[in-house]
Amino acid sequence: MARVTGLMLCTVALVLAACGGATTAAPPTSASTKASAPGAGTTSTTLTAAQHSAEVSSQVLAAYRDMWGDLITAAETSDFQSSLLPLHATGVALTLLTQGLARDQLHSIVTRGITTHQPRVTSLSPSADPSRATVTDCFDDTKWIEYTTSGARAKNTPGGKRATTAELVKSSGVWKVSELTIGATGTC
Repeated sequence: MARVTGLMLCTVALVLAACGGATTAAPPTSASTKASAPGAGTTSTTLTAAQHSAEVSSQVLAAYRDMWGDLITAAETSDFQSSLLPLHATGVALTLLTQGLARDQLHSIVTRGITTHQPRVTSLSPSADPSRATVTDCFDDTKWIEYTTSGARAKNTPGGKRATTAELVKSSGVWKVSELTIGATGTC
């Protein structure tokens, strides 16, 4: 996809945010929850904020990775109308993905291969019951190659490692990427 397509990079350049200094979730505090075991009386289990944060972070990272998986699948045919895309992307991020795929389809480009990622959650808010998250990543598209629909390798710049920031929102219990900022090759 022209290294995440020229249109996507142009769009990303407009919303490019600083990828420096990571923020962290609020310091751990503890919260108690009640649980009952079958055949036993009510027992008290302590779930620390750190444990809750780790659980939420795991959900956030799964949604982020799933968004990339959906994009990789759709990019194999430049299917900008793929029903997979809105499963894990919304808002500006969904628009970015669909417009990039539409441009590739218009130019008879398909993208094949794999991407590699090193995502980490850098913020969750509000800390008590997060509904917003930030993920930073070093997205590597070196092995995600563009081809023409006739099978020839498309003429584009080589891929590489790109500093990436994603904003995710939780709506109706589902985490989705709402904003996606992908830096130039060599930024991480």
